[in-house]
Amino acid sequence: MQRLTRIRFLVFPDNGLFRVHGLGARFDRGAAPGLAGGSLLACGPEHLELSTLQGRIEVSVVLEEWDQLPGPDADTGPEAVPWEEAGTATVFLRGYVSVGTDTSGRTLGVRLAGGTGGYHVEVRARRRHAVAARYDHLLQHYRDHGSAEFRRAAESLRGQEEFLLRLSPAGRTSGNDPVRYPTVVSG
Repeated sequence: MQRLTRIRFLVFPDNGLFRVHGLGARFDRGAAPGLAGGSLLACGPEHLELSTLQGRIEVSVVLEEWDQLPGPDADTGPEAVPWEEAGTATVFLRGYVSVGTDTSGRTLGVRLAGGTGGYHVEVRARRRHAVAARYDHLLQHYRDHGSAEFRRAAESLRGQEEFLLRLSPAGRTSGNDPVRYPTVVSG
């Protein structure tokens, strides 16, 4: 078991959501079901939608590609801080994965070493509830949400909500890998 890629970046959620998808993903076919209050993720055949509990603060995303499904020993070392929520799904990707947008509005993408096929996606999150509660507190505390003081206070929350996305090849015994919808959705 070997990690092939690890990239960390910030994503600005669009109304509390960001999407993970491959090249040519068709969002109209097999659309992901809506995310009910507090749900972590929803899955379509070629994409995932992930939910933040706030929609105005950038979240930190770590994207990893593994050559096979990582075991529990993958979470050792300095970053072995416990995750609060987790979910899994399987999606079809065409050799490339894009995640949400960066701070300038561009989609960030990575070419996958595993090429085209089904991928098992493990999603973990932490500090979703804490950041949402702190942002709600800011909204109540500052009357002028456009003020410099409010913007400085909101800036301190930037990147505090974290997501880990681990991709590993799903069984590739046939050309038509089944799509498995989330097995765990927390909220």
